[in-house]
Amino acid sequence: MPTPLRYPYSLASALLGIVLPLVFFGITWINLQEALYVHNNLAAGLIIFADLVFLGLLGFVLVKRLVPALQGKIALELNEQGITDYTRNIVIEWSYIKNLDHEIGRNSSRIIIKLKHETEYGSEVVIRQRWIKGKDREMFEEVYAWFEEMTAL
Repeated sequence: MPTPLRYPYSLASALLGIVLPLVFFGITWINLQEALYVHNNLAAGLIIFADLVFLGLLGFVLVKRLVPALQGKIALELNEQGITDYTRNIVIEWSYIKNLDHEIGRNSSRIIIKLKHETEYGSEVVIRQRWIKGKDREMFEEVYAWFEEMTAL
C-alpha cells in the first residue's frame, strides 16, 4: 500500500483571504466617517453593518484558514481508507466513490467527487482547491491515481 499523501493548507490563499476583507473594511471605514460627518444615520448604519460582516469574514479566515496554514496543518489527505478534506471535515471512503471530475475555474479549481449513493453529504462532494497548497491539476491527477488504485483492489 502506498504511504498516505498529505497536502497542507495554502498560506498564500489564507493571506489573500485576510487582505481582501481588510481592504473593504478600510474603504467602508472612510465612508462611515463621511456619513457621520454629514449626519446621515441610515448610511452610517448600513456601513457599520457592512463593516461587521467584513470583520466576521476576517475572523473566520483567521481562525479556519490562516492559523492552520501557519501551523502547517494538513488540508487534504489521501490514504488507504479514503479522502479526508480537513477544510470542511469531510471523510469519504474509496468504496463510496463512483467517479471523480475536475472543474477548473478562474481563481481556483474544484475536485468533484460523485458518490455511488446518497449520503449525509449528498450525491456529490466538492473539494475546493483554493485553500490547499499545491498545483491544482497535479493534485487532481494524484487523487485520481489513488482512486484508480484503491478501487482496483
